[in-house]
This record gives sequence, structure tokens and C-alpha cells, in this order.
Amino acid sequence: MSGLPSFSFSGSAASSAEEAFCSWRSITSPLFDVAPLGSGAACDFNVDVDSFHLGPLVLGSVTASAQQFRRSQLTIARSGVDHYLVQLYSRGGYAGEVEGRPIQVGPGDVSILDLSRTLQTQADSFKNLNFIVPRAVLEPLLKHPDGLHGIVLSGRTGLGHVLATYMQTIQKTAGSLSAEDGAAISEATASLIAGCFGPSAYTQEKAAAAKRGAFLLTIKRYIEASLADQSLSVDRITREFHVSRATLVRMFGPLGGLSGYIRERRMFRCFAELTSPAHTHRSISDIAYSWGFGNEAAFSRAFRRLFDMSPREARSEGNLAQIAVQRSRPGAGGPILAQWIRDLRG
Repeated sequence: MSGLPSFSFSGSAASSAEEAFCSWRSITSPLFDVAPLGSGAACDFNVDVDSFHLGPLVLGSVTASAQQFRRSQLTIARSGVDHYLVQLYSRGGYAGEVEGRPIQVGPGDVSILDLSRTLQTQADSFKNLNFIVPRAVLEPLLKHPDGLHGIVLSGRTGLGHVLATYMQTIQKTAGSLSAEDGAAISEATASLIAGCFGPSAYTQEKAAAAKRGAFLLTIKRYIEASLADQSLSVDRITREFHVSRATLVRMFGPLGGLSGYIRERRMFRCFAELTSPAHTHRSISDIAYSWGFGNEAAFSRAFRRLFDMSPREARSEGNLAQIAVQRSRPGAGGPILAQWIRDLRG
């Protein structure tokens, strides 16, 4: 009976604080862009990571120096993940914004972040526990899966205390669990997370709003599955879902309109292919045309507006990132945990 795959990293084992921070930045790259805080910045940075792969989920504990966390549209595109991140801060906390809304987390609080959404926060030196949960695992258990981003359960509430205690128990026993145990615990963990956060997400909106959210999610899934189809259009969606154009305008207004939403999702696919080693043989124009962009100049302008870089710069940065991963020190392990996160599917 084999144990759970595990990964550990200690900044004190690195040759310098700067090297420790570089390794940490590589480890956390699927989740956030990070930057150190404080007078010494990276010169005083330290971090310790212990994590376990439970199968459907990843569990990790982190002790680290003060830093900024940012997840922008560019980070979302580059990482290619849309998991949920559940965090318990046993020491320290963080404050900032999640899609423009304020958030503050203190010791004992449990928060949930939707990694398909943006955020910008900063934390003093801290210690936390993290569950990384694939969308496919948690979403079916929730009435309003798009309403979780930035919900905080105070450790002084019943639900917050129950979830915090559970997370600490799993972390303490993870080293003795088998792979079979990990799969079973993952299912129970997802149910508990849904049970604790689900009511808060649902009460953010009335029942009618939740129904609209579910309908919007269905249309978004349809769009995602049809992005490569050049016939995908507003008219086609009105016919497919028996809904008026006016209704679609209202639904997708906060997302930049339906046509804008489709264009943005196709732009994300372009970004993924431009930065992928599997597509280096293809020209930028070929990739743009394959996703429905008929004018390369217009595509480049729109790409820069969304990602703050040109398609050519994105391709160059993607190649450099691949080289950095390939050249990472044996034993440093950063890309291993990052790959676990990227590969979670549920």
C-alpha cells in the first residue's frame, strides 16, 4: 500500500534568499504572480513548503515571508487552470481586492478563491494550509459555483471552525495516508467545502439570480466547447438556447457583451498556443486565423489590450519560461508541484 506522493521545499536549503524566492515563484506560478514585501525584499525572503497529492486534490502547507499575490487575466491565461483554492491562515493573513471587491483574512479564517477570476492581495509573514480543488470536483456540489470567489468564513463561526479543524487534521495525518485513502478523503473534503461555503455563496443572490447564473454557466460551457467552430455566433446561441438577443445582452453585459466574451475566450486559446512548445512551428497569423481572427493587425491590438504584451512578446516569453523550467536545478522541485496543480482535473 503506497503512500501519497509528497513534495517539500525549504528556502533555508537554497544558496541565497534570492534563489529561495525564485524557486517559490516557480512553485506558485500556476496560482499567482508573487513579489516580496519589506525593506529587504528578496534579500530577506524565506519559505517552507510541504505538500501531498491526494489524487483529485492537492494539500499543502506554506510558511513564508511577507509578499504580494496577483492573479491577472494574463496569469489566468498563462496558467491554464481554473481550480478553487481553499486557504486556512493559522498565522498572519492577507488583505486586498478580489475582482474589485475588498477582502480581509485573519488568523483562523478560511477563504476560498476562484482561480478563473482576478485578485490582488498582500500578506505579512504567514503560515497557512491550502486545498487546491479542481472545478470539476467542486462545481457539481454547488448551487452557485460562480459565487464563491472571495468568501471568507471567520474562524469564530461554527462552519469556519469545523472546516479549519478538518483541514488541520488532514494535514497532520497526510504522511500516513495511502493513495486509496487520498482518493476517499478527497471526495469527503469536496463535500465538506461545498457544505461550508455553498450556503454563503447562495445567499449572495436571490433564487432567481442563482437560476440565471446556472443558465449563464450552461451557455459559457457551450461556448467553450465550440470556440474552434467558425460558425459560433450570437444568432446560433439564440437558436440553440431559445433565448432572445436582448436577454443575452443583459446576461453578458457585465462580461463585455456576448461577442466580446467569445472573442476574449478565443484570445485565451491563442495565448495558450502561442506559448506552447507544441505550436512553435505555426506562425502567429496561422494561430490567429484558426481561432476566427481574420485581420492580424486587429488581432495584435486586441491581444495587447487584454494581455499587455504583443503576440510576439507572448511567444518569446513562453519560450523563455519553457527554458527556465528545463534548466531548473535537479532537486529544486519547483516545477513538480506546479505541474501537479496544472494537471488536476478531477
